[in-house]
Amino acid sequence: MKYTKEQKQKYFKELRARWKESKALAEKDKLAKALYKEVGGNYSYWSFYFTLMSMRKLKYKGVPYIDCKTYNGWKKAGFKVKKGEKSKLSGITWIGNNPDPDKDNEEKFLYPKMYRLFHKTQVEEL
Repeated sequence: MKYTKEQKQKYFKELRARWKESKALAEKDKLAKALYKEVGGNYSYWSFYFTLMSMRKLKYKGVPYIDCKTYNGWKKAGFKVKKGEKSKLSGITWIGNNPDPDKDNEEKFLYPKMYRLFHKTQVEEL
């Protein structure tokens, strides 16, 4: 599906707003910070919290990236998504260029990319 420039701008603006809201709440959530420190991982606290908010909103129990994973993440863990299940959770990462710091003429940019996750209640063993 092709999106217009305006549709893309609106999408990224809304995603940035969700991220900003999540980040502001994350600063105050001591329980989430403790949970993040305990489970660790190769993702930022902000991404962890963004997904945790999504889980809380849908009343899913568990820990982000342990009890919810991408389709391929579950597959690598030896599970499959149950037939007919739809992803209800989302995570976010930031994509951008990584220009040479010695070159001043390159613009730096970051844009959010949302990805879909499945909860452990939506999967079964292979």
